[in-house]
Amino acid sequence: MGIMDKMRAKMGIIMIILIAAFVITIVFNWGAGGVDTFMKDRDIVGVVNGEKITIKSFYEAYNASLEQYRNAGVELDARMTESILQQTWETIISQHLWEQEIKRLGIIITDEELYHHLEANPPEFLKTQEAFLTDGVFDYSKYIDILRNPQGGEWLEIEKYLRLNVLPYQKLNNIILSSVVVDENEVLQKFSDQSVIYSANYLAAPVHLLPDSLFEVFEEDLKVNYEENKDELYKQEERRNIRFVYWEKVPSADDSAAVLYDLEDITLRHSEGESFDDLALIFSETKDDEVGGDLGWFSKNELRPEYQDAVFAAKVGDVLKPILIGDQYHLIFVSDKKTENGDDQVKISLLIRSIDPVNTYDYYSTEAEAFVLDVESYGFAKAFDNVEAKLDTLRGGFTKEFPYFGNLGYLPSLAKWAYRSEVGAISPVYENETVIIVAQLIGIVEESYMPLKDVEASVRRSVIAEFKLEKSAELVREAYTAFMRGDVTLLDISDSNPYLEYKSFSSSVDELPYPFGSSPVFADVIRNMTTNTVSAPFLCGREGSVFVQLTGRTSVDEELYAKKHDELEQALLKEKQQVAYESWMNNLKEKAEIKDYRVEFGLN
Repeated sequence: MGIMDKMRAKMGIIMIILIAAFVITIVFNWGAGGVDTFMKDRDIVGVVNGEKITIKSFYEAYNASLEQYRNAGVELDARMTESILQQTWETIISQHLWEQEIKRLGIIITDEELYHHLEANPPEFLKTQEAFLTDGVFDYSKYIDILRNPQGGEWLEIEKYLRLNVLPYQKLNNIILSSVVVDENEVLQKFSDQSVIYSANYLAAPVHLLPDSLFEVFEEDLKVNYEENKDELYKQEERRNIRFVYWEKVPSADDSAAVLYDLEDITLRHSEGESFDDLALIFSETKDDEVGGDLGWFSKNELRPEYQDAVFAAKVGDVLKPILIGDQYHLIFVSDKKTENGDDQVKISLLIRSIDPVNTYDYYSTEAEAFVLDVESYGFAKAFDNVEAKLDTLRGGFTKEFPYFGNLGYLPSLAKWAYRSEVGAISPVYENETVIIVAQLIGIVEESYMPLKDVEASVRRSVIAEFKLEKSAELVREAYTAFMRGDVTLLDISDSNPYLEYKSFSSSVDELPYPFGSSPVFADVIRNMTTNTVSAPFLCGREGSVFVQLTGRTSVDEELYAKKHDELEQALLKEKQQVAYESWMNNLKEKAEIKDYRVEFGLN
């Protein structure tokens, strides 16, 4: 079979690789970011500018993403699968918008562009094909020779895929980013912020130095602050109250008994002549070769605390009773003992078996499903009497965006169900790593504002915080006026008032002193000052007011700047490109007509 015939035979695999690579590229490199479902379009999960997204295509993309994470060794717990579910939705929306923009702009790929891409950018999966290797290394000359001398239609599928599914997106990406440039002033500013050292003094009235006792708060102050902030701080979103039956995912006595039965059988086989180390090699479930079978010699203090007394009380040849540690039983064989330099030592072998609760969990799931059916027939209370489970009630405390249920953990599907159901509804069976659960919605608390009397302490703190900022500004203005008159030094002013703070510093803009160094305003003031000048008082966010006396600054190291220029320019360009892409994508989404019907499928 010829080289290209082999490629054609493997084209299905190649296409899967290409598609997977494309999805990863779109998601992580370029973007890293009324239909009635109960009528004729019941399989539609969303619509983007009139283009429908079917539930089938959504789940295909979701399952493909799950598989990628599994293959990468990521543990898919409830939190991760929910994140992937939401990520899948955003990715599909973005893909539709990209496709629509490509059509709108009339982006096409010419034969010349396609050939140039193949010539300049050999597909990664081809670089490992034997046809293009010399001594196990990709040989570009072989690749070019085969590219320029095709034997038939062997390149057609690859060309088709690149023409339709890769290059148009790259072309659009280039259009988006083509206007992003970094000018010399930006590079110089970045370098200066990292390397130019500013020496300065400052006088501040940090709010943390102002005690609450300085301020008197009146009832009217509280009312005004509450009204100004109630939408942002004191609004209670609609809450859902549920009662729920749950089965904790802990191994049962039967699970432990099954392991102990197996260990009894293993002990019996050893007593009948089989090697303990051979049995450990066959039956031990540890993944670490160093903690199974013969472990060697130990003094007492070298053993695990759980082993020590039992091991040293045993006789040579004894197999100890199983020791439970976590969810594992440890079976220990004492193979020898000795005393060396007055130190008693023991030689042991180890076999570990884990408690496998899968049968118990299956039983719990079956009982939960039966409970749901019994509720429909007999009511919630009577159905609960027939199960071995726990009952609890939760009034609010969770939302779709914050789906935490106390000790039960993270249950996004349950939260979504609660917010789309009516009072009295019984949920399906849900589970996470901790529990299996069935809930009933018992109440809906409408959106409301927390009463002022209930949040008075918080409002009082907010009022005092505003008073502190005003007081800080007043103190700094008075100090600035006195200093500029020449009456006193900054240190004298600071020493005369416990609420003022005088400090000197010498640092770059990127490492300005806490707490004012974290303020962009502080950095801007320093950058724009000339040596031996004093700034006007200014506010640094919630930290309070300050003014600065600049006493010196180093010059730009031109030689070092030349060395670092390209690196800084590339870093800035990458930052600006990411901002440009996100801005373009957000603008596209804002203008788009996106209809989201995920709630009808329990997906949102």
